[in-house]
Amino acid sequence: MIRRGIGSALAVAAVAGLVYTGAVVRDSAGPAPREESVAATTSTVKVLTWNVCGESGGCRAQNQPDTQAARIAGLATAKGADAVFLQEVCGNDAENDKAHDPNKTADKSLVTLLGEKLPGWSVAFLPYTRPAESRFGTEVPVAPGATVPYPPRYPAAQATSDFRCRGKDLIGVQGIAVAVKGTFGERQDYEFHSPKPGLFVKALCVRRTSGTPVRLCTGHLTPKGEDQDPRAGFSYRAEQVLRFGELVGDGHDTVFGGDFNSRPPDDTKSPEDSTVLAPLYAKYRECEQGASGTARKGSGTMWDDVAQDQRTDRKYDYLFTKSSFGSCEVLTDPALAALSDHLPVIGTATVTTG
Repeated sequence: MIRRGIGSALAVAAVAGLVYTGAVVRDSAGPAPREESVAATTSTVKVLTWNVCGESGGCRAQNQPDTQAARIAGLATAKGADAVFLQEVCGNDAENDKAHDPNKTADKSLVTLLGEKLPGWSVAFLPYTRPAESRFGTEVPVAPGATVPYPPRYPAAQATSDFRCRGKDLIGVQGIAVAVKGTFGERQDYEFHSPKPGLFVKALCVRRTSGTPVRLCTGHLTPKGEDQDPRAGFSYRAEQVLRFGELVGDGHDTVFGGDFNSRPPDDTKSPEDSTVLAPLYAKYRECEQGASGTARKGSGTMWDDVAQDQRTDRKYDYLFTKSSFGSCEVLTDPALAALSDHLPVIGTATVTTG
């Protein structure tokens, strides 16, 4: 889940005959040129995803970035992971450090600490926010041919400060991250439309350049209950899933996942979720489906809010690829419940690159 409503002032939809413009792409480094064709190679890659709730507020380890970073690094090493997807982490230290708040006692964010604890790895970070000044003056449709100004969530240019990681023990801003064993080259940042201005629903993709040249993408979608825009009359969460599928494309060389804030299609506990992730299950294979499974459901990836070391049946966290998974595990050690309300998921995916 996301602790605050996340969204974009870029919402564009037409109530009559839905028109959706899709993702805004910011490609920070184009694909590396290839001088000659490379034969296709099939190999495996092991990926871990975890929403660590690494931001002060209602998070369980809200002021323990070093402890969380150490546990993430420990799991990645012990499980032999090639990559780690993270949601709700603090990074970009200089955007919210002691120069911004003299009461801060921390010197490093979770993302910086993780990079130090995983020597030989590379970490990419993407904040949820974008510059405050770009959130003003946007219009949203309310009827065919009619629009109204989309009000900014904040009245001042310092809007971004509300998404700085809170508490004296945390520096940086909130976002998502991909850690890769070795190096990565191509990187792409995506923004998805969302019903609320302020935080932006985003996805981050990198292509590994050492070992298997797999493309790795993570995202964090709008929470259930916050995805309906009464002015546009549709679910942005469902649209975000479609856009995620578009950016992944065929997906034969890609592993993607994260906190999608939705139960699987065949989970009868939440009928309203039955169609949200269906497009991904139709095109790709989810980690818990293994090599040949067809059931569109899985194990719970959320701890209970009250009995905090008790696992619930809610699956919100996913890993997908085009081909199959040779293994999949939801890490259920009760000690992990002290660090986040989500359980980590790790899977070994088969990908074809070249």
